[in-house]
Amino acid sequence: MHFPSSSPQNQISNPTNSLSSNNVLLLPSNASKMSFIVPNNNTNTNNMNSSQQSMASSTNILSSTSNTGISTSINLNGTTSLSSNQSAQQRVPIPPRTTSQSQPIPPEEYEKIFRLLQENNMTQSMEIFKKEYQSLFNKTISSFSEPSFTALDGYIAYVQEQPDTTRHEFSQLIYPLFVHMYLDLVEKDHSEEAQRFFMTYVINTNLQATVFAAHIDDLFRIKSLITKEQIAQSEYVKSFRHNGRYWIKLCNASLELLDQFLIKQQKYPLLTKIVQAYFQLEINDGSARNAETQRLLSGGRLGEIKTEDNTSRMYYGLLRDHDLTRILQHKALLASSSGADNEDGIGDDQPSTSKNRKKLKKDFFNQRQSKASLKVDPNAPPLTRIPIPELREHERTDLINTFQEDYSRMLKITPENLPSCCYYTLLNGYLEINCLEISEDSTLLAVGGKNSTIYVYSLNRRKLVTMKLPTELERLDKSNEHIYEQMMTNDDSKDNTNSNQDSDILYNQRMLCGHTGPIYGLSMSREKWFLLSCSEDCTIRLWSLLTWSCLLTFRGHTQPVFDVQFGPFGHYFASCSLDKTARLWCIEHAQTLRIYTDGCNDMETLCFHPNSNYIATSSSDRVLKIWDLLEGKDGQQIKPIRQMSGHKLNVCIMKFSRDGRYLISAGYDRQIMIWDCSNGSLVTCLLGHSDAIFSMDLSRDGSILCTGSVDFSIRIWNFGQLIKDKDDGKLETVQRVTPSNKYELVTYRTKRTSTSLIHFTRRNLLLGFGVFIPPTESTTNPKT
Repeated sequence: MHFPSSSPQNQISNPTNSLSSNNVLLLPSNASKMSFIVPNNNTNTNNMNSSQQSMASSTNILSSTSNTGISTSINLNGTTSLSSNQSAQQRVPIPPRTTSQSQPIPPEEYEKIFRLLQENNMTQSMEIFKKEYQSLFNKTISSFSEPSFTALDGYIAYVQEQPDTTRHEFSQLIYPLFVHMYLDLVEKDHSEEAQRFFMTYVINTNLQATVFAAHIDDLFRIKSLITKEQIAQSEYVKSFRHNGRYWIKLCNASLELLDQFLIKQQKYPLLTKIVQAYFQLEINDGSARNAETQRLLSGGRLGEIKTEDNTSRMYYGLLRDHDLTRILQHKALLASSSGADNEDGIGDDQPSTSKNRKKLKKDFFNQRQSKASLKVDPNAPPLTRIPIPELREHERTDLINTFQEDYSRMLKITPENLPSCCYYTLLNGYLEINCLEISEDSTLLAVGGKNSTIYVYSLNRRKLVTMKLPTELERLDKSNEHIYEQMMTNDDSKDNTNSNQDSDILYNQRMLCGHTGPIYGLSMSREKWFLLSCSEDCTIRLWSLLTWSCLLTFRGHTQPVFDVQFGPFGHYFASCSLDKTARLWCIEHAQTLRIYTDGCNDMETLCFHPNSNYIATSSSDRVLKIWDLLEGKDGQQIKPIRQMSGHKLNVCIMKFSRDGRYLISAGYDRQIMIWDCSNGSLVTCLLGHSDAIFSMDLSRDGSILCTGSVDFSIRIWNFGQLIKDKDDGKLETVQRVTPSNKYELVTYRTKRTSTSLIHFTRRNLLLGFGVFIPPTESTTNPKT
């Protein structure tokens, strides 16, 4: 995928980013009860203790606290006044609309003054300044926007009156109500009133820190919509209004109170109309969730994920009957006995002989099934569910050699025995390199750039071999077991020293040209024979790493392709694009096998499940979705079997755990979120990085998680211990946020290199790759 050089700013003053949408289901206007309620049989009987209640109270968006003392307020006439014993209200009421002959301050000057007060934490002065600005300088609200101000202000006051334990549930409606009211004003050609409406609430610091904190990206997009034409063409509006209803989960008690406020009292008809047209409320039996849990699960463009979307069965187990799974599981068993003789009596220092290889081959592929292997894993898919070709004879031989040379010597990583890190820094590539990819055996590195070219480098000081000419291939003995080695040229047989030097320059790296746009994604096959690349030119190319040429160009996407990835068995690969689709391909066919659509949202990144039966995608609405590769029923659209929402900014990287049970995601919001694929629930959220996370990998035994960030650091987490504590019910979390010092083992830091790729070798050595970021003038000459 594309790795930008820096993460987007998370402040209101800088514009960027994206959203989503859904179908509208209208309800009868004479309904006396909220008929759009969806009951949920899942119970949630967890009650908050006193400490949790105090934490929820501290995070309330509208809790009123009074501060006594003397505060300074800046008047618009240039004077300064002192205010004593004034109450700092967190919700700013709309002042009386008055007329004045004074010339109002331009909005940009008002924002500068307000920002200055905000930087100095002058909360009470900000509130007084806002009141005076509205009252003294004729900030009159026209009759067109008056209903919106009155309705939203009335609902905010209603939320403020609720108890601390349930106030956060009612606050979920503030953001979508605010957006729909703003869009309605713009659609009615009241752009000036819409902008005034927008600024009135967005500059409120309490709303910024709570209600709008999970939707910073979307606010930038909303503010730029000032005409009806822009709304009609906006992908965000299509995603937000026409891609489904805004889904909100409430406890039964909160729903009854909301029903009485909106339906029975009918005090604010505008609120009732918007809720009936664009909202869907789901009942959670039991008490209300705590505020922190609700905050973690919010962030999706259309609210939370409805419970019924995660009820389909998912076979997240591994294909135990496949040869590749057998050898990978066998090496995992021997990983714990590093440095000692393995089960077959073959020492680490003993050379890999033909006799040893035959014994290993017999053990792996012809062994009698043990009682443990005869147990049927109910979560493992049948081997024939998705057609997956078995390994060929030479592939089996390569796996045997791999096991003997590397897997049997795998390092067991523990908190006392942390992995070493070998870091590669790419110079002169800042703003020029988009993506990196490394081969499974850690010997080849592919680099995709903005200049449409791909560079392939050798990392083990061996020359990149090329297949012999057809005339030479005809003379080879096809029955020889080393036929594949003999097919390659031997560039070491050079007699001339100068020619050897030229050969080093020529064959230690290769350049592949063919795309007509920047390269956004690369993926290398397991056996290092093929390389996939995707580009802005809407195509995917399959390159041969034996002949160093393009074998096939896959066409189907109509917009730039952001990511491409080989499946774990190498037969299938998947891609995702700006055209709002993800596609499944096969290297043997040029046509698309499956198309997965995501409504009005761009597909940005993806990853394959270890059993090759599923793919996970992330889209511009910040929702993770898992798709089944099995063909759907005729005439029915393929729908995701899992949906997970919680990220506040776009997702950059995803990985399945080695056993396929968990999905790990990270991105611009600096959160590492771990999801349980069995039901789509959030296990926990790891915090530690201070900037966007672009790279991630798991150790070969699956016990260690490593993440790389733009903050010039690599962090190593004890993922195995985290999952063990979760299974034992001992996971120490503060309302689903795991303290970073609990499972973080070590942090490796670079000077000024942003980590774009992390990879564990077969022996569990950690490799890091990144592009050096030159220091700017502000960093070289800091202000004194």
